[in-house]
Amino acid sequence: MNKRLLLTLLCIAFAPWAFAQVVFVGKQPDKDYCYRLKTIQPNLKLRESTRILGRVTDIMGAPLAKSRLELRKYISQRKQITVRMTATDEKGYFDLGTVAAGKYRFLASPNRGFQQPTNLECSGTKCELNIALQVNITDTPISVCPIR
Repeated sequence: MNKRLLLTLLCIAFAPWAFAQVVFVGKQPDKDYCYRLKTIQPNLKLRESTRILGRVTDIMGAPLAKSRLELRKYISQRKQITVRMTATDEKGYFDLGTVAAGKYRFLASPNRGFQQPTNLECSGTKCELNIALQVNITDTPISVCPIR
């Protein structure tokens, strides 16, 4: 029995969750790997200048205290430009101030340990977001792919 087959059988028997992780041994993936793995789209579309504030928690309601947030102008899957950065307070609240109309990528978690929001709804000149982040069970906070 070859080593690769033996390793696969051991993973199936003792660590069924191992197949949810992408692990590279040796050669790193090509430069397009992360873009093929997951398509990145804007998750916040503003029709007019809007004040964005709100709260970030986990799905159990615990606040993400002093957690970094980032708002990026969405240009393409490969290009987003940071327009605002802030951090939540000790109770998970944040205020990004007023943001111009446009398409954005809002990163509510500073790492890959939580799934990023996929569609945030805003209308009017004030938008209060209440984001409950779900643990990203198929990833780890450290990954080959950057947070997008």
